[in-house]
Amino acid sequence: MRRNRGNRRWVWLIALLLPLWVCAANVHIEVDKPEVTRGDTVTFTIRADGSDVSFPTVKQIGKYPILGSAQSSNITIVNGSVKRTFSKSYTFAPMEDVTIPPLTVEADGKRVQTEPLTIHVVDTPAPSAGGAEAQLLISLSKKRAKVGEPLELNVTVRYKPDAGFVQMEMPKLELSDFWIKKVGDAIDGVEGSYRTKTQRYLIFPQKAGVFQVGPLTMKLAKRVRVRQPFGNDPFFNDDFFNGFFAQLKWTRIASSRETLHVDPLPGGVELYGRFDIHAEADKTVVEANKPVRVNVRIDGEGNIDDIRKYDPHIPDAVVYADDPKIKTRLINGRYGGTFTQTITVVADHDFTFPSLTLRYYDPDQKRVVEKRTAPIDVHVKGGVKKAPPAATSQPKEENVAGTEINEHKKSLAAMETEYRSSTPIWLAFAGGFLLGALTLWLVVRYGTRFKKKKEPEDIVTQILRTKDDRTLLALIIPYAMKDEELKAITRHLEAKIFGNEKYKPDREKIAAIVADLLDDERISGIKS
Repeated sequence: MRRNRGNRRWVWLIALLLPLWVCAANVHIEVDKPEVTRGDTVTFTIRADGSDVSFPTVKQIGKYPILGSAQSSNITIVNGSVKRTFSKSYTFAPMEDVTIPPLTVEADGKRVQTEPLTIHVVDTPAPSAGGAEAQLLISLSKKRAKVGEPLELNVTVRYKPDAGFVQMEMPKLELSDFWIKKVGDAIDGVEGSYRTKTQRYLIFPQKAGVFQVGPLTMKLAKRVRVRQPFGNDPFFNDDFFNGFFAQLKWTRIASSRETLHVDPLPGGVELYGRFDIHAEADKTVVEANKPVRVNVRIDGEGNIDDIRKYDPHIPDAVVYADDPKIKTRLINGRYGGTFTQTITVVADHDFTFPSLTLRYYDPDQKRVVEKRTAPIDVHVKGGVKKAPPAATSQPKEENVAGTEINEHKKSLAAMETEYRSSTPIWLAFAGGFLLGALTLWLVVRYGTRFKKKKEPEDIVTQILRTKDDRTLLALIIPYAMKDEELKAITRHLEAKIFGNEKYKPDREKIAAIVADLLDDERISGIKS
């Protein structure tokens, strides 16, 4: 009887341990999707049954690093039998086909290898069919346009309400050779049995040619349940725990392609639409070396963002062209806005601000339109007088001048002869000696008073002493084009004087920059 009882105990012990030995050999690997879009993520999971499981440390698959990992366990009790399962997930993003190699898992002291898995990478998924849970659609307002012409592009996702999507990532629109402007936020709507979300864009082709718009891709996520660590216990089978023990499963969908033909604008123009240009000076009479500001304004409809900065040349004057400011608007589906730019001129003589030209293609008139501003004459008070131009008969003038010089030389020679003949030699010598001594004494005594002040000291002193921002701006504008930091300071000063910017100029720093510039000019002048 005792032997039978002992045998029974061994039988029961073997019966209890046998499931664990079987579970130790139960190791398998699975992947969430065997085919993935290039750049999308793949998650593979290793599951192993046993009481003591050790998973491998994986840092990369092929040449693609592991982006994240997660480990969990699950206990199942069926008819008094206990089963414990461990799992570990790894996520990476392959850019080309790759094979997950065999990985070694240690379960209850036994080493088991997983099977290799191959992941296939495709460029874009196929467009969704008509009856799919979700579709991505794109539509263009025109299939043929001109360079710079604004076009409307709508990106719409259609999805079934009962599909269970909890997150959506609308596609990011990136088109080479197009300028893109997003119009507002995505708009929700309903089309039959589908719900929709539409994002509107304006696109402006920058060059002529045939372009493919799309395919675009986007990601949608569903919430899927994962194995609970408490098995099938009905206590945990409710909405709270089902949401807690769940994860997001992402799906990628793609749109079709749209072909767009873009024709060049005639006459080499870059603007498309209708525009008006105006230029106005804040003053037409100014003191020498004081700034004159010309405000340029362009209003219209079309690709106003493509208007280039004006930078006119005025001889013997300092011209500082500020960066333009563009305010856009969309009224009744038409895109346009206002372009403004301030150009500052400092001169010591009268000058003319030149005419500015604006050329664009008018779609209504179907031709290139050119508009010009009127030139602006500015009188500088106390300025430098320009020498009159030389006459055309220059050789004749040279002969007359030569005759006058010869006559003058003859008269000087006659005066010298007369002076020598009428003046004693000793008296002339004594007079010359006294005159030289007197000149030397005057130079030693008063020479420093007659020295001309150096320009660097004069400008630097004015910058340090002035307390008025307008005067300071006028002093440093002639040097602003020679130093980037000084150019930035003039922008802040203009924004403070003519705008609302709060800015306190550092006069010592400004004076040091100007002094360095003048020193550099002096050194370069000596070298030359």
